[in-house]
Amino acid sequence: MLPGVHKTKLVDLLQIVKVTSQLTLLNTGTSEANSVEVLLSSEENDHLSYISAQEGNNKGKLKVSKQPGVKQGFVVCSFYVFHGLDMLRLHTTVQTYKVELLKRVPKDGEVKLKVDYRLIELLKPLPEKITQKENQFVLYHGNAHYAAPYPVAQEKTTVKLGSGKTVTVTQVAPTTQENERVVYGPYKDQPPFNKKPIKIHYENNAPFVVATVVERTIEVSHWGNIAVEEYIELVHKGAELKGPFSRIDHQMDRRGRRQPALLQFTTVLPASAKDIYYRDEIGNISTSAVRLRADSIDVDIKPRFPLFGGWRTSYIIGYNVPSFEYLYNKGNEYALKMRVLDHVFDNAVVEKLTTKIILPEMVKKVRLTTPYTMDRRPDEVRATYLDTFGRTVIVLQKENLVPEHIQSFTLFYEFEFSQMIREPLLATAFFFALFTVVIIYVRFDFTIVADPAREARERIQGKVSSLAQLVDKKNRTFSQFLSAVSQYKSSRDVTALQDGKKKLEADRADVNGKLTTAIASLKEDSQDSYDKAQELLRYEKTIMDSLDGYITSVQKSQQKSASTEDTQFTQKVNDARTRSESLLASL
Repeated sequence: MLPGVHKTKLVDLLQIVKVTSQLTLLNTGTSEANSVEVLLSSEENDHLSYISAQEGNNKGKLKVSKQPGVKQGFVVCSFYVFHGLDMLRLHTTVQTYKVELLKRVPKDGEVKLKVDYRLIELLKPLPEKITQKENQFVLYHGNAHYAAPYPVAQEKTTVKLGSGKTVTVTQVAPTTQENERVVYGPYKDQPPFNKKPIKIHYENNAPFVVATVVERTIEVSHWGNIAVEEYIELVHKGAELKGPFSRIDHQMDRRGRRQPALLQFTTVLPASAKDIYYRDEIGNISTSAVRLRADSIDVDIKPRFPLFGGWRTSYIIGYNVPSFEYLYNKGNEYALKMRVLDHVFDNAVVEKLTTKIILPEMVKKVRLTTPYTMDRRPDEVRATYLDTFGRTVIVLQKENLVPEHIQSFTLFYEFEFSQMIREPLLATAFFFALFTVVIIYVRFDFTIVADPAREARERIQGKVSSLAQLVDKKNRTFSQFLSAVSQYKSSRDVTALQDGKKKLEADRADVNGKLTTAIASLKEDSQDSYDKAQELLRYEKTIMDSLDGYITSVQKSQQKSASTEDTQFTQKVNDARTRSESLLASL
């Protein structure tokens, strides 16, 4: 038996009901004790989100376990129900939580405990609907005494309300109200299961915003990056807005941030977070701001519109962190240690959290350790870029979380290094095969039935190529003759000039003979091409007609530089070359 000697309870009613109890217990039993029972009423247990215990100045948490079943506990009223001659007192049920101590407490030994628990959605707005200009009032139901299965030598309960107005406070003598607090007690020599219901109706303009859905996705890459993304749905569960909303009245409201509406909030991210983005269904929201701190990054988020009672919104926030800060390995064995949940905003309540961890493809021997009990759903498979079988996705779920649940999980798995280069090799092999197929397709003719028209075009193309070579040879003869004329002007050697003319005429006659034969072969494939090609025998006619006159003028001229006749003859040569190129292109 561990009867309470001295108990002090602090109840914070600013938003989440935060209960902190400082206990000093004395073992008056006949044997050693290694555990303590903590009781919660059925109403408190229904709203319980988190409970923890510490012993003395030790910062480590003690093991707290919920005991099966419920039992009778607090007396709920002071009247009696008569049944014949018997008088029965009505009781309510309580839930027992067992706190295991660090070491056994001997007979007459003393132990000090600190018990913390959080109750969510226990404060009820009253009235349930208010206008935009009204303040929000809430109602709290509780117990002036500490829930204990042991006799209590002395106790005191302090309720923290905030700076707003107080409408009603239940008096359980001695009760004092000072500044922002209501103090019940001290009470001495209280029996076990003692209960004095209290009701406090007070002003509380804190926005009672709840994250109804948080879907957190963590994608692990062994190439040095971990991507985190959260989809969040927010609902204001305080007093609902009655009547229309006025943007002008909102901006002129002198209460500023003391309005019962969510104007902006701060999300805390890891200090190494980068590439931060914040968007909703419409797109990027530019009203957010990022502030760097020594051990974190604060993202000041301002929704597109203020969130009043009954209103809701949703958004997505994401970022990247380097994997070396969270991923540890020894050979092929890896351990990922990250938070189950980020700090969404101050005093956040998350009704339903889903955390998905996307691991690299081909991991094996997955083992998970969570800081508290979580529901592990069946693993999923997600296929992304270059995946063959898909990546393993670990899915965790939990309901009714508070900031104290922001703790880290550890995920163990095995992953071979060879699997890291498998996807790059697959990509290389794919592109190699693709280019090989393209090369084969372009280079080879896979047609089964011959195409006469196509074959004729190919034959014509080959013959035109031969014609182009002959025409180019003919054009070079004119260039060679012009070189002979230039040499004559320097040496005045008439014999060399006449030899140049004879060579021009002989080479031209030889080329034209070959052209005649080649042009004749076109007739069997295309009459049109044959007719056009006849011009290749005559395009230089103007040059030959003026050749003798040009030679005579050169012999008479004493100029070593280019004369008018030289310019005109050269222009005729260039025009003939252009004409031949046009004829070949038309074929």
